Amino acid sequence: MGHARVIRAGRPEDLPAIAALHDASWQEVYRGLLPEDYLGSGARDLLAHKWATMPEAALFVAESGGGLDGFIAVENGDAAYVDALHVAAGARGTGLGRALLARAARQARDWGCAGLWLTLLAGNDPADRFYRALGAVETWRGPDPDFPVPVEAIRLDWSDLSRLIEAG
Repeated sequence: MGHARVIRAGRPEDLPAIAALHDASWQEVYRGLLPEDYLGSGARDLLAHKWATMPEAALFVAESGGGLDGFIAVENGDAAYVDALHVAAGARGTGLGRALLARAARQARDWGCAGLWLTLLAGNDPADRFYRALGAVETWRGPDPDFPVPVEAIRLDWSDLSRLIEAG
């Protein structure tokens, strides 16, 4: 019998596991989308620095008896910004991504945000399909200023938080 999955607020002691999951996800999903040399030391250094301290964003983690299954970081704004959403390879296809997005949408609603948005790399087709199936609409496409290497990003927005909340 498996362990029940819990989504809870992230804590400082979660940061090493979050950094490791974030890096593992990038290594798998972004291979072929980002240069190999960047995925090596550049990405690892960036993520180690990113997760060295607690973010100002609301951070939620999903865990089961096997450890960290996924996480989401969401920032307050007119529309809340999903800074990161990553699910461990073994937990994909279980509804965890939907549940984490629903948790972020509830947080955005509690903050009084008008919607939720995120960016993803062009070519990350599984994530693109996943988000669009949950009602995301493309509102921008262009060079991603957050990467030190040239990549194209897609902005996806949800104006209906209730749809995301219900989907989770």
